[in-house]
Amino acid sequence: MKPHAIAAVLLWGAFAEAASLGQLQYSRDVRPILADKCFACHGPDEANRAADLRLDVRDAAIEQLRQGVHAITPGDAAASELVARINTSDAALRMPPVDSGKSLTPEEQATLARWIDAGAPYQDHWAFVAPVRPTLPVAPAGAVVDTPIDAFIVAGLAELGCGQAPVADRRKLIRRAYLDIIGLPPTPDEVAEFLADKREDAYERVVDRLLDSPRYGEHMARQWLDAARYGDTHGLHLDNYREMWRYRDWVIEAFNQNLSWDEFVVKQLAGDLLPNPTLDDIIATGFNRCHVSTSEGGSIDAEVEVRNVVDRVSTTGSVFLGLTMGCAVCHDHKYDPISQQDFYASYAFFNSIDGPAMDQNARDTAPSIFAPTRAQSAAIERLRGEIRELEQRLLRDDEVLEQEQRDWAESLRESGDAPPVTASVWSEVGPFFGPMRYLTSQDFGPEGAAVDLSADYDARRAKRAAWRPHPEWIDGRVHEDLAGRVALNYLHREVTAAEPTKVVARFRVRGGFAVLLNGKRIHNTLKKEGALDSPPVEVSLDLKEGANELLVKLVTPGGDEGSDRTAAFVLEWADDARVGALPSGVAAALAVTESERTPEQRLAVRRHYRLAVSQDVGLQRTVEQMREVANQLAQLRSDIPTTLVMRETDQPKPAYVLLRGQYDAPDEQRGPLSRTVPGFLPPLPAGAPANRLGYAQWLISPEHPLHARVTVNRLWQQFFGIGIVETADDFGIQGAYPSHPELLDWLAVEFRESGWDLRHMIRMIVLSRTYRQSSDARPEAAQADPGNRLLARGPRRRLDAEVIRDQSLAISGQLVHELGGPSVKPPQPDGLWKAVAYTGSNTNLFKADSSPRAGRRRSLYTFWKRTAPPPQMTILDAPSRESCTVRRERTNTPLQALLLMNEDQFVEAARALAERCLAEQPRDAAPQTVAAELFELATLRPPTSDESATLVGLYERSHERYAADPEAASELVATGTTPRRAEVNAEVVAAWTLVANTVLNLDEVLVNE
Repeated sequence: MKPHAIAAVLLWGAFAEAASLGQLQYSRDVRPILADKCFACHGPDEANRAADLRLDVRDAAIEQLRQGVHAITPGDAAASELVARINTSDAALRMPPVDSGKSLTPEEQATLARWIDAGAPYQDHWAFVAPVRPTLPVAPAGAVVDTPIDAFIVAGLAELGCGQAPVADRRKLIRRAYLDIIGLPPTPDEVAEFLADKREDAYERVVDRLLDSPRYGEHMARQWLDAARYGDTHGLHLDNYREMWRYRDWVIEAFNQNLSWDEFVVKQLAGDLLPNPTLDDIIATGFNRCHVSTSEGGSIDAEVEVRNVVDRVSTTGSVFLGLTMGCAVCHDHKYDPISQQDFYASYAFFNSIDGPAMDQNARDTAPSIFAPTRAQSAAIERLRGEIRELEQRLLRDDEVLEQEQRDWAESLRESGDAPPVTASVWSEVGPFFGPMRYLTSQDFGPEGAAVDLSADYDARRAKRAAWRPHPEWIDGRVHEDLAGRVALNYLHREVTAAEPTKVVARFRVRGGFAVLLNGKRIHNTLKKEGALDSPPVEVSLDLKEGANELLVKLVTPGGDEGSDRTAAFVLEWADDARVGALPSGVAAALAVTESERTPEQRLAVRRHYRLAVSQDVGLQRTVEQMREVANQLAQLRSDIPTTLVMRETDQPKPAYVLLRGQYDAPDEQRGPLSRTVPGFLPPLPAGAPANRLGYAQWLISPEHPLHARVTVNRLWQQFFGIGIVETADDFGIQGAYPSHPELLDWLAVEFRESGWDLRHMIRMIVLSRTYRQSSDARPEAAQADPGNRLLARGPRRRLDAEVIRDQSLAISGQLVHELGGPSVKPPQPDGLWKAVAYTGSNTNLFKADSSPRAGRRRSLYTFWKRTAPPPQMTILDAPSRESCTVRRERTNTPLQALLLMNEDQFVEAARALAERCLAEQPRDAAPQTVAAELFELATLRPPTSDESATLVGLYERSHERYAADPEAASELVATGTTPRRAEVNAEVVAAWTLVANTVLNLDEVLVNE
């Protein structure tokens, strides 16, 4: 017998006692060991499989390796080469290999041996089998079951010989629910109202009110945006501004409307492919445009495109499948049954985006759309209605005016003189550093048509990009004194003159701007402030006989991503009887007799005459009103945001397996791949299209084993701090086994059969007795369940970064409740972005918003620069949003404590809290009274006598210190932007500020329990 086999036999006796233990389960007890220690070399990855031994499939694992040798001999561990190899003392033969850095514990060795002796039964991976609703366990006597969740939990606790914890204190319970559902603490009044409500459904009423709060959608959206990797910049190289906050607004609104989860998924993956998609449907597709992008000069388009699509597939795998799909980019997955071909067949669903690979330094890289808010859309429609009414008044039937028009038209036609000047409409042209979205011609202008901002933005951009002006007009350079400005926004117009003549163009802009006409600067007021209704800038234009091209370059203030928002650009063509310029359509109509004109031509002539020729006082008054309304419309349109979306190319792009994951190494031998899903999962539903819409329908199909489980697991993680499956991002072979597999399946089926009703699931969780348990540790429970995986007590965990900041603002009375809108920049240290600054980037310099209200909005709306995320957030474990994150880490570092005690906004919140307490008490109130109110505002309970004495003592010592150093007191209370009440002594405010700062840093305040 070989030495290692003899060693195995000798060691086997040591494991005999272990064989009497409880029944093993392959999925729970065995596969995790094999996956961690063996599958890297003996798993699904055929290209890297060692010794031609595969252990993840039973038939392969029990095959004969060589004459008389089997890795696994079912029923006989002692005869199995696997047992011999894991137990041998010979380092050259031991498995896992010594140089792998992995080893088996004696317990793991015993488990594998017991399993083989039991016949080496295999099971399909639990997560790859569609969930079936299990029967509810029978609760042990005395257990309280408020929702079905409790039945599963108490059954697990009973196996440990442990019962439920008592219900949490009502103050803690309402605080827990508020922080978990809306991300904000209750007010003392809300707590008092709950304590006074003796109805049996008092807590249930609180939960329902919170689920109906608009704050609920904000809190849910904040967590979804981690998964969507949402940010306000592109993320690489220049890291320029990217306008996508309308997608964030859509997510908030979707949660607040309780959009069914299946719709939530379908719209984000394929809203553009729905029949007759709405604006909201298309905005939702921003989910797959949130990835990091670049425009770096050295980048290769094809490489960037592959990277973008790989990110989409990997993110989809993490968020909707709970699988590490990205592991199969370069080779077959080493642990899960995902081949490289499976990955690129999924890749084929996401690679046909109709737009460039690189971001072009633009806020709205194609495909993108104008996405007015509901308020903007309503206002635009109202103003358009006013213009239509004025238009009807302008074009009203009037015999006198009609006769004057006929006389005028006939005189022009009979004179035989061609109109001196005709002009096309203004059109945008490229290249661009940013979109010309501030441009609008007059709705009532000579051409009779405005630039329609509701039209497909990218289609218009593509059309105008085909025109190229003279090179000397756009050499790409900006005059030296214009450096650092947002430049290269162009407008083109073709003008035809019957003879050399001079006309006038008018430029009207809100704010300073510079204009270059055909390469020559004709105006520069960049350093001056202007107003929308300021007198227009008139420029004389010398037109030669024949066709003339006018190219206007607008230069607006630069510096940061939002600066060009200040420039609403309106161009007016001076078109009146004195100059004699006629729009081409009117000129063509006047060239024929009235009877020969089409109805459209008759209307064009009437419209032009009444707008530009007639001296009728009533008409002129109507025209002025139209101008006023049109200017309002232009200003409103200038603020319409854009957002990045998905749109398919006319023909799908071919997808190939990329050898070693290299963008330029397609496996042409295998040929282009069909759009298919991984083979170990159910196929696309019958009749589903082979595109993103079909893929989304596949995810929500009843046969799908992963999506519902993955989603309810993340929901559980949100309310209990850890998922039923701890590895929320990995339900694959290497993922953790569920703490309550039957409960997970029950929840997944309930979620699907409820109509994918997210609020129903949240309500069930927070109304359960399990959730409402006290978080206080009990000795017997701590011993039986030290990690609280079986929930022998209620959840307790440190608050997320955003909730900590929002809570401090709420407690201090500073929080601004404003739903949706663009991102804001709260105060941050000077030079915050300098370390990642690039010449030419519009996010080089950090500049906090001047409005104090903007700086006190919820953290959800904080501007997120990918290369330099807000340090308030990242120090407290928020992700950088460069990639998908579905599970945040929680650390505990000294830097976090330093941040919470010293960062300006937290100090300002402490000062505001101190002033709030002083303002709500009489001026002669005792320190004990002020301390009690301050403590209760933060903790939602009155202080004990010892706590009160400690706080008063801190106040008295601090007051004594600041009385001796009034300059330090003044410096402290001057922190931030909240004006201090002049009648309150600075030393008093400073002392209470230190007390408030201490209270806001209590564990009780920073933890949800």
